[in-house]
Amino acid sequence: MIKNLLDAYKRGELTQEEAEEKILKILYEQGDDFLLDLHRQKRTGFPEVIFAQGKTMEQVVDIVGNFLDKHSRAFVSLADGEMEKTLSEKFPDARMDRGGNLLILKRGSQAREQLGTVGIITAGTADTPYAKECALLLEEIGATVIRAFDFGASGMHRPFLSIKQTSDADVLVIFAGMDGILPTMTASLTDKPIIAVPTPIGYGHGGNGETALMTMLQSCVPGLLVLNIGNSVGAAAAAVRMLRAIQRNRDA
Repeated sequence: MIKNLLDAYKRGELTQEEAEEKILKILYEQGDDFLLDLHRQKRTGFPEVIFAQGKTMEQVVDIVGNFLDKHSRAFVSLADGEMEKTLSEKFPDARMDRGGNLLILKRGSQAREQLGTVGIITAGTADTPYAKECALLLEEIGATVIRAFDFGASGMHRPFLSIKQTSDADVLVIFAGMDGILPTMTASLTDKPIIAVPTPIGYGHGGNGETALMTMLQSCVPGLLVLNIGNSVGAAAAAVRMLRAIQRNRDA
């Protein structure tokens, strides 16, 4: 569509200002207090995710409605129960899926790519809400997900079992709170790319994910990719980029 506009500009059928205005309308949707990036998934391979925290309910409803109208799908992170209830009432024609605090609203069927396989591992059961957010995003975009939950280092044999369970995965995403040691242990046992996500799970001092984050950053195993505390969306985005790179190499 953009190419057609540029061709029309070259033929003199549009002025530069008219071409710029039409291109911006294709790429973005502007509201009173937001500017939606409608072209992000095509440009980067990963959709724009609505960060609900700090927004009013009216703003979230407005943004979700725009995405549903433009793409028949909307992603909302950090959504609480009240927001889920409101969105289901405002958009009764949209199917809603939830993983952790992530919501996906959809109208109709969505074509999915075949991106490859991600193994998602958690150290403990308390880490699973973050893992479920990541898994839901990845599966919606087109990845196959293998789940291995509660395989932490409190039992030294458990990380070996999680590696075996995710042996078919191209990439591993590991969520861990407490001491955050599981990603380092796993990275020492496999050559798979590993995305480490600290979670705000633990006791007292450092128990909000700070200790887990520092442990992962100070990993003595080189090549570990570490994200911010609880960043399940970023983990999914990083995994998608890796899967696309692997896929390009396989197709070459």
